[in-house]
Amino acid sequence: MKILRIILIILVAAAVIGLLCWQAFVTKDLESGNLIRGILILAGLVLALVRPKRRKVSNKKALYQKAYGEYVQNAFCDDSKLEKKLFDAIDDYNQNKPAAAVAKLTKLRKECQRTADIYAVTVFTALCCDDMKAYEEAVRHYQAALQIRPSSSLASNMGLCFQRLGENEKAMAAYERAVQLDSNNANAYNNISVLYFREADYESALEYAEAALDANPQMPQALSAAAICSALLGYQEEYESYYRRAVATGYDGKKIKGAIKALDPEV
Repeated sequence: MKILRIILIILVAAAVIGLLCWQAFVTKDLESGNLIRGILILAGLVLALVRPKRRKVSNKKALYQKAYGEYVQNAFCDDSKLEKKLFDAIDDYNQNKPAAAVAKLTKLRKECQRTADIYAVTVFTALCCDDMKAYEEAVRHYQAALQIRPSSSLASNMGLCFQRLGENEKAMAAYERAVQLDSNNANAYNNISVLYFREADYESALEYAEAALDANPQMPQALSAAAICSALLGYQEEYESYYRRAVATGYDGKKIKGAIKALDPEV
């Protein structure tokens, strides 16, 4: 499109110049008004050709305050330069550049004056470490953030870190704390269900999968877990209902049936 626009501008400019030359040298009836109009047209074409591309300006502050308001709140609100550095770090995190974000956050930590400043830096350091699979470091920062301000989502994230470290008891405690802080945290309920499922406690796994579905009726993972647990427990009607709902959300029904057969070939 850009090349076509340039070609079109050049052709129109050539036509205007040709017309002016024709009137000036051939017909010799070039009027001053036509000359001025021609010059203006040419000037407009030149500006169109060299006009710099307009950049789409994004307001990082507004964008990230809306997305991460729970964590940002009033951090560095009394220092615009430090506030900008925070949002630059958050932008790195959001652009999947956690290492760059951590480097900025580490420098910014030295500038923290208020609890809100420390909290924001700590939370995003934890999130970045989590992304980098530095789970022990992430846990340390999650714990520090939770001491400042309770958060269901952060407790749930910390539980996942413990789970990936193989510390299931600590993971369970973190998930239970998450649902205590927010009874609608579907992810935390589902993660508790997963832990019970891995222990072959299908009754408890089903209970927490259903709790997740109370919070989010369209959660594919919870529907799948509920279907598998219901089948293994012999609850045929419940199994069929959860299976249909899971498939309706786009979940692969073959995976559900395969998991059931793998755990109990006689089902």
